[in-house]
Amino acid sequence: MAIPDARAAYREPMGQPAAVRPANTELIALREDAGLSQQDLAEALSMLSDEKFDRPVEITKKTIGRWERGEVEWPQPFYRRLLAEYFGVAVDELGFRRPRPTETPRQRSSGETGELMAILSTPGEQDPQVAKDQADWKRVREQLGGSRRALAVLAEQLYPEYRVPGLENTGVIAHPSWLPPEPIPLHQVVLDRLEDAGEPAITGSEREAELVRPLASPTHRYKRYSHAVRDLAPPRLFENRLCFRLLDVDWSRPTEQLRFGSMGFFDAIDTNEAIAHEAALHHGRAGSDGSYQLAQASWRRLSFRKCVGDPFDLRRRPLMGAIGTLLVRGGESPSVVLHQRDGDRVAGGGSMLHLLPAGIFQPSSVMPESIANDFSIWRNIQRECAEEILGRNEYDGTGRPVDYDAEPFASMDSAFAAGTVHAYCLGVTLDALTLAGDILTVAVLQPALYDRLFGQSVDRNEEGSIPTKTIPFEANTIAALMGRSLLSPGAAAALFYSWQHRHLLLP
Repeated sequence: MAIPDARAAYREPMGQPAAVRPANTELIALREDAGLSQQDLAEALSMLSDEKFDRPVEITKKTIGRWERGEVEWPQPFYRRLLAEYFGVAVDELGFRRPRPTETPRQRSSGETGELMAILSTPGEQDPQVAKDQADWKRVREQLGGSRRALAVLAEQLYPEYRVPGLENTGVIAHPSWLPPEPIPLHQVVLDRLEDAGEPAITGSEREAELVRPLASPTHRYKRYSHAVRDLAPPRLFENRLCFRLLDVDWSRPTEQLRFGSMGFFDAIDTNEAIAHEAALHHGRAGSDGSYQLAQASWRRLSFRKCVGDPFDLRRRPLMGAIGTLLVRGGESPSVVLHQRDGDRVAGGGSMLHLLPAGIFQPSSVMPESIANDFSIWRNIQRECAEEILGRNEYDGTGRPVDYDAEPFASMDSAFAAGTVHAYCLGVTLDALTLAGDILTVAVLQPALYDRLFGQSVDRNEEGSIPTKTIPFEANTIAALMGRSLLSPGAAAALFYSWQHRHLLLP
């Protein structure tokens, strides 16, 4: 589209010929065809940068004018990408002219440089303040990774009314109504999924969470804790996939005992890991010998945890339920396996012995049909068994929907129907440090079936190692594990309740 009048409108002052700095008529045409003023476009681009790219940048009317007048022939790559994204065109359709190698690029104004600094999200080497703040954040994140259980035990003291008799000093808290009086057969557990459950009140972007989100630039902090993890300390497994959000737990109902909505994995990181980071920041300190020492539990500086409020009010925050299963090889000498989770590979729960299998309650694939097909605790257990115990990485959720008619799923289904595998739900507990939820289950397999299905189990998987495949399921071993402070809160609770109800589980 030709705009001859626009060229005349952008002549240089002092009589300088317009040909020296030709106006960017293509960009002007794109803006005017969209019915936008320069101010409208500046605001729209700033909003797009903030919402889609999580890069806070204030593009002004002056910036748009300089681009259109040709004063800036070749803006920074991010600005070009932003414009192309907004108008839905290729970058070479924006009208900018790349400087020739023989040309001397015009000096950018201080305003352009300031805007560029504002969009920098990683890392902060160019500014000492940003570099120090990000280094401090990474140090606390590392301390959190190595001290999760000790911090969970400390955080448990913040919720005295929700400490569980018999599980004191394990990092476990639970609402009494979330724990049924005895294990419920898994086929009797009824799930309900709401299409539109509403947005939680807490997202992790609150002012109270600012101190656990490091600086992204001299003037802006990261808006989301998950994006700081992504840029500064990414684990190997870190993807923002759809998850089922726990909305309600009520074992007194004959149906719809567990209700779920939808959420993203990063929604949990933005709240759970931010809460944990805050505890590590304010309750830990480096000792003179380089050790990491914990102070006494106190609410005094935990502003974000105070903002979250009641940990069992599921309207206030997104709660991503993880399904952890104590897998028991039955028979005369029952045994279990546990998982040593690697903090460099997973975003949460590293450095502790955890249940195996265990996994986030989520669809098996990004394909839409997986949502209904995988909305099942049993299906989640099956898939995690294949992935974590047998090393079948094709079931990690990035591929096609799982074919449950194939092995090992078909054999597990047959055994479940025939009664050679007994599965129960033990209830729902929270990790006091992160306030993340554990939907606890136990599955008991007859020895022959267990050996046929899992006799070729791996020693290491994508999330850590399996230090031993045979841990006796007996009182002394469980007491030793509890006493050595090795277990994650979820594993401690599953072992405790499974042993408490062993006569029901191991007939």
